[in-house]
Amino acid sequence: MERYLNRLGGDVWRSVEEGPHVPILTHVQVDGAQARLGGGQVVMNRPTKDDLDKMESDDVAFYEISCGVAPDNFDIIINCKSAKEIWDVVKNLYEGSEQAQDKKLTAALNEFNKFKAHPGESLEDSFKRFNLVVTKLSNVGTVRSNH
Repeated sequence: MERYLNRLGGDVWRSVEEGPHVPILTHVQVDGAQARLGGGQVVMNRPTKDDLDKMESDDVAFYEISCGVAPDNFDIIINCKSAKEIWDVVKNLYEGSEQAQDKKLTAALNEFNKFKAHPGESLEDSFKRFNLVVTKLSNVGTVRSNH
């Protein structure tokens, strides 16, 4: 999904990682007396081109991620207000909590460390099983190194 959203351009993936862009608000002082009393009026600056581009990216990210959610799971994200919120919910749904991810990683590492060819097994069959183990490791986020 990250690659897909990055290809859409702008700050679409930023919206997923950081949440929606909020234009900066500033305090405007009406007169000296109000300033001494803690008064003042809050007005929103006119959005800059950068603000507008980021808010557009927020909308694109929200739409694209919403469309990518299976209809069976749509009720889980129906109340989400941002692409980041949807992403966090869906990520937890499919990957599980951090604790569940740690268990998956441990199981995959154990399977990798204990891997042996079965007696009488062809090299091709052994290689296929080994590739499945490596795929499991990749799916739980391990990084392969040649060192």
